[in-house]
Amino acid sequence: MKISAFNWMALSFFGYFCAYGVFIPFFPVWLRSQSYGAETIGFILAISYLFRFLGGVWFSSLVKRAAQLINALRYLAWASFAICFVMSFVAESFWLLCITIWLFAMVNSAGIPISDTLASTWQQQIHLDYGKARLIGSIAFVVGVTGFGYVIGVIGEQYIVIILTALLLLYSLLQMNSPRQMPLDDQESAVENSPTFIQLLQNKTTLRLLIAISLIQGSHAAYYVYSVLYWTSIGISVQTTSILLGLSVVAEILLFFFSTRLFKTWSVSTLFYLSAGASVVRWLLISSTDNLALIAFTQTFHSLTYAVSHYAMVRYITTQPQPHIARLQGLYSGISSCGAIALTTALSGVLYPISPTLMFVAMAFFALLALFFTPRNVSALLLKRVNE
Repeated sequence: MKISAFNWMALSFFGYFCAYGVFIPFFPVWLRSQSYGAETIGFILAISYLFRFLGGVWFSSLVKRAAQLINALRYLAWASFAICFVMSFVAESFWLLCITIWLFAMVNSAGIPISDTLASTWQQQIHLDYGKARLIGSIAFVVGVTGFGYVIGVIGEQYIVIILTALLLLYSLLQMNSPRQMPLDDQESAVENSPTFIQLLQNKTTLRLLIAISLIQGSHAAYYVYSVLYWTSIGISVQTTSILLGLSVVAEILLFFFSTRLFKTWSVSTLFYLSAGASVVRWLLISSTDNLALIAFTQTFHSLTYAVSHYAMVRYITTQPQPHIARLQGLYSGISSCGAIALTTALSGVLYPISPTLMFVAMAFFALLALFFTPRNVSALLLKRVNE
């Protein structure tokens, strides 16, 4: 079926992030239901983030032209479904399970940078509203976290991977629609080879932004991996934790919806400062309270700690030459969303058994460092258009 580019992008984000909304908060819970301890879970997930880094960078480097983006997303979606289907059959074998999880991480991770590359390309070519398309993904994340979080609380934690497999099948089927407006290769990309990753990192502004975004997003590792385990340990039910997680994404949805209106004249640097500062406050508050109302309040900070930094980085990447976009997205996803989180997840796995409070304070320290790496006066306003 042929649909508009915006609808195709929105459905793609919906399918991916609905499954992601189950995977991120509840996959550690499923591992616990298979009798794996907190340190083992931390080890498995820390290594999986390294594979997410490799997958995001490697698969992005294989995409040479804009016309290849849609088929790449389709292949990755079906591969993610197939690997996840196998996962529940190997749960009792530690190393087989590790191999399956790490393969899944490698394949599934590439969906984010390639989706964002496609959205950025359409943003340049047909003025697609990235914020509104991406908020559909955030809505899907809420559906995954709250809706399926409730289902998991009713039917049992052992069914988490089965639910995830079904959602990945839905995502794969949604990819089979065809957009009316295909992404096009501009004249520049037809004659210019894609730069190497080293060449991209030689740009000091790009390098400093990647370090800053890695520190900000890396500081979320303790929250992603251990928040549900921590909250349930202090007496909060799984159903309530799903509501808390959903609340954070509702705040994210509102920010993406109003992002263009709110931040049209804000510089990328200012957005980074806002996100890093909010991250410091968020992790310090979480580290110091077990009050449900205050925890709920800190969840609204997700719009500032994650969504603002992501919006700022994507806006910067969108203004770069088209041959740079896919690899920049791969670097962004690989280094910040995978590599940095792998390291901070490993650290969290060490600190959590010692003190959850110490773990979140360490995350606040990483976010604080981002303030010093953010370059000043990076505007990156959305003025550049490939077809102009």
